Amino acid sequence: MPVYIRKGPLEIPPGSERDWATEEQNEDSFIKDPDQALDLLPQPFRMIDKVVNHLIYQALEIISINEHKREQDKLKRKTEVFTPIAEIQVTKRVNCLAAMESGTYLFVGHSEGLAVYSFPDCHWICGWEDTKIEICSLSICHVKNQLYMLATVDDMGIARLLYFSEDRLNLLKVINEPEDVSKRTICVTLKVSAGGDYAGILLEGSEECWLEVYRLPKDSWLKEVEHAQTVLLSSISLPATQTAPSETLQTEAEIKLAPPVLLMKIKPPNPVTGSTFKCAQEAVQKYEHNTVFGIGQNHIISGNQWEEQEAIFTNSFQKYLSFENANTSKSEPARHAEFHFIQPERILQADTESNHTAIPKAISVHWRGNHNLLMYLLVRPPKDKPDADPKPDTVWPCAAAITCSAISSCFSYLAVSLADGTFTIWDIKYSGFPLAVVALPEERSIGGLQFLDYPAVNADPLPNGIPATPRVKLLVWCTDNSLYLATASGGKETSLAILRESSGNSDEHISTVAPVPCLPNAVLLFFRNGLVELMDVLTQETVCQFGLPLNHQLSYPWQPVYALDPKQYCLFLKGQEKVTVSDILANRNEACSLFAFNLNCAPLVDAFIKKHQSVAPAKHIIQWDKNHLQLFQRRLQTYPERSKHISETWDFLRKQASSLIQQDKRIR
Repeated sequence: MPVYIRKGPLEIPPGSERDWATEEQNEDSFIKDPDQALDLLPQPFRMIDKVVNHLIYQALEIISINEHKREQDKLKRKTEVFTPIAEIQVTKRVNCLAAMESGTYLFVGHSEGLAVYSFPDCHWICGWEDTKIEICSLSICHVKNQLYMLATVDDMGIARLLYFSEDRLNLLKVINEPEDVSKRTICVTLKVSAGGDYAGILLEGSEECWLEVYRLPKDSWLKEVEHAQTVLLSSISLPATQTAPSETLQTEAEIKLAPPVLLMKIKPPNPVTGSTFKCAQEAVQKYEHNTVFGIGQNHIISGNQWEEQEAIFTNSFQKYLSFENANTSKSEPARHAEFHFIQPERILQADTESNHTAIPKAISVHWRGNHNLLMYLLVRPPKDKPDADPKPDTVWPCAAAITCSAISSCFSYLAVSLADGTFTIWDIKYSGFPLAVVALPEERSIGGLQFLDYPAVNADPLPNGIPATPRVKLLVWCTDNSLYLATASGGKETSLAILRESSGNSDEHISTVAPVPCLPNAVLLFFRNGLVELMDVLTQETVCQFGLPLNHQLSYPWQPVYALDPKQYCLFLKGQEKVTVSDILANRNEACSLFAFNLNCAPLVDAFIKKHQSVAPAKHIIQWDKNHLQLFQRRLQTYPERSKHISETWDFLRKQASSLIQQDKRIR
C-alpha cells in the first residue's frame, strides 16, 4: 500500500485562498488523486472514461466467449455428407466436363477426344476420338433445337469448333491448325457467346499475342445440317437398289459447313514511349476517332522527358521499389488478355434492330498490366478484309492496372478489379453507371471475381424494362485465399462480408470457387485436401459435404474436374481409385469414374430454396425516384444528339489545328 508523506513540517495553511493554484502545482498534496499522475483527465470525465473502458473490456470478453462457443458448436455439429447417386466409368483420362442447361447430356473431354453421355441413365451416346488429340478445355452452348456447339482446346494449344446433333459429333473448323510447325500458334483461351453467334480466341505466337473475334454462321449451319439429315433419311427409306451411293457416303462422312467469318484481330496496345510530335495540335490531328478517348499513344512527352521523370521517380522512391520491379522491362507488350461478350445498351449505341435480343453487341477486352478497359462493337459494316488493328469504340481508363473481370449470367453487370485492391460493379445494360466501388482491407489483392445469381434480381421491373431494385452479389477471391461477398444495390446497400479467412495450413486453402445457379445463395468450395463443401453465403455456414466412395478420392484437388447441371439439379465430380506410389510406377492406369450427386434432395431444398425465398418487392416507388428515373431517361434519349455535337466539335478542333500548323509553317 503506497504511503504518501508530506515534505517538511506539518503546518496548517492559513485561511486565505491566495496563491492556492501555484502552491498545488509546486508541491505534492496528499489530497491529490494518485491516478492523476497517469491520467490527466479531470473529474468527472476520468470516472466516465473508466466506466466506458470497463464496458468495452466486458463486451470483448463476451464476444470472445461467444466465438469460442460457436467454434465448439461447429466441431460438435456433424456436417451431413452426401453420397453419389450414379457412377460413370471412363477408361481414359478425363480432363474436363460440361453439362448443358437442358439437363440431357454430359460432355466429357478425355485423353483421346470427346464423349457424350446421357443423363440420368448414364449411357454412352457417341464420341469423337483421335489417339493424338487430348482435349484439355471444353465449353458448350445451345444453338437451336437439338444443335449444340462445342469449343475445345487440346494439349497442343489447337482450338476446334464441333457440333452435336442427332446423337452425332462432327467437326466444324480447326481455327489455328499449323501448316508449319515452326510458325504454329497456341490457343490460350477460347470462348463462345451465349447462343453461338460469336467466338473469341486468344492466340499466342513466338513473339506476339493477339485476339481474334469470329462471327459464327449458325443459321446456315442449321440449314445444312437439316438438309444432310433429310438426305440421310431419304436414302435410308429408299430400297437398296434405288439408294444413291454418293449421297449416302456424303452424309456418313463429316458434314462440311461454312467456315466462321473473321471480324477483327485485336492486338495488345504498344508500350507508351517518347513522342515525336512538336505540339499538341499535331497529336490531336493524328488521332482519327473524335468520339472516343484515346489509349495514351498520342501525347507530346518526348523520350528525354520520359527518361528524366523516370530517373527522378526511381531516385525518390528507391527504398519502396523492390528489386524485381526495378529490373522489370516496361517495354515488353502484354502477353495475356481477358475478354467477355457483353450487351452494353447504355454505353455503346448499336443497331436498333437487336436492342432487345440476347445476341451480344460488343466485346470487352483488358490486357494484363494495362489500365484501360477496351470495348469493341461486334456489329460492323462489311469489309473485304477483317480489321487488322481495330480502334476501340469505348475506352475506360482506370486508376490502377486491371487484374481480372467478370460478367453476370444475365449480361447486365460487369465487375472489374484493380491492382490496388479495389473493384467496381458496373450496370452496363440498364443505366451505364457503377452500382458500387468497394475497397478491400489493406494488403489484400484480388485473384478472381464471380457473380452469384440472386433470386430477386430485376424483380418488379419498370415499364421501360429497367429493374426497380437492382441487386447484385459478387464473390471476391483474394490471392491470400480469403473469400469475400460483396452486395451492391445502386449505392444504397453496399456491403462487404468475409466468408472465409485466409489459413496458414496449405491443405485448408481453397482451390476452386463455383456458384450453384440452381440453389440461391449457394457456393461450392473445393479444398486442396480433397474436401468439397456447399456453403450458404447468408449464414456463412457449411450446409453439407460431398463424399466419394471409400476406395476413391477426388482427382487433382488443386484443379478439380467438375460440372453442374442446373436443370437436373446435379453435380458431377471426377474421382479415381486410391493407389499407392508403387502401383502408380508399376502400372499407369488412367481410368477414372464420374460421380453424380443429387442437389434436389429435401435438406438442400429446405436450406436454400424455401429458406431464402425472396420477399416480394414493394409495388410502389417513391415520387422522387420516379422523377429521377424520368430525368435519367431523358438524358439517355439525348445521347445521339450529344454524340453528334462532340463529333462536330472534334472536327472543328482538327481543322483549327491544321490551320494553325499551316500558319506556323508560313511564318517560319
